[in-house]
Amino acid sequence: MPWVRFTEDHNWVQPGFTIAYKAGMHLNVTRACADEAVTAGKAVRAGVPKREAADGKEAE
Repeated sequence: MPWVRFTEDHNWVQPGFTIAYKAGMHLNVTRACADEAVTAGKAVRAGVPKREAADGKEAE
């Protein structure tokens, strides 16, 4: 499952359900969802986000 960062709102519609992704979300999604969003220009492929400590600083 690839990581993507949504640059625009995107609804991933499947039979029986819809998932609404908002611009700015950085998530691990299914390959089909990532491909659809990237092709539509609503997301970019991204790496795994760095972990942050509770105080907001980057974790080691």
